[in-house]
Amino acid sequence: MELLFPDKKFEILYTDPPWPQSKGGLRKSRPNQNEKLDYSVMSLEDIFIVHKTATEKVMQDTHTVFMWAIDKFLVETCIEMERLGYKLHARIIWNKTNGVAPAFTVRYSHEYLLWFYKPKMIPIEISQRGKWTTVLEEKATNHSKKPEIAYKFIESLYPSQAKFEMYARNTRWGWDSWGNEL
Repeated sequence: MELLFPDKKFEILYTDPPWPQSKGGLRKSRPNQNEKLDYSVMSLEDIFIVHKTATEKVMQDTHTVFMWAIDKFLVETCIEMERLGYKLHARIIWNKTNGVAPAFTVRYSHEYLLWFYKPKMIPIEISQRGKWTTVLEEKATNHSKKPEIAYKFIESLYPSQAKFEMYARNTRWGWDSWGNEL
């Protein structure tokens, strides 16, 4: 299968892979809910095959990746990205201030936005040095919809770099987007 990506090069990649996940068991409190997500998922192997293909086709040699990950795939993501030649700069935490409680145990109220670079770090905007913390806080809305603050974070750090969003669900001014939900 040929993947159709834009015919240009980018320095910033923002990606929210469709991790092989389900909603979990059915609950009496939500009898109309099924276990499948509202979007197609991919295997870990396929996620990183697509990542490798995309970066070879559309990313500059020196580039930065901001990749969303959940606890379940955090370790595998870091291992695979290292295998692909990336260095981890930071684990940014999105504090959703709400979340789900699988098996009615603890409430999962965070996700990770992993900041990788290859082969060297692209310097951030000078005026943004030290302005952000490793915790972004914004209430979650729809399932798997990422927070607006993450876009603002990336745009403020890298205002003039070309940005590409993979697995996008919507378009954004100043970004190129790729995804089957567009």
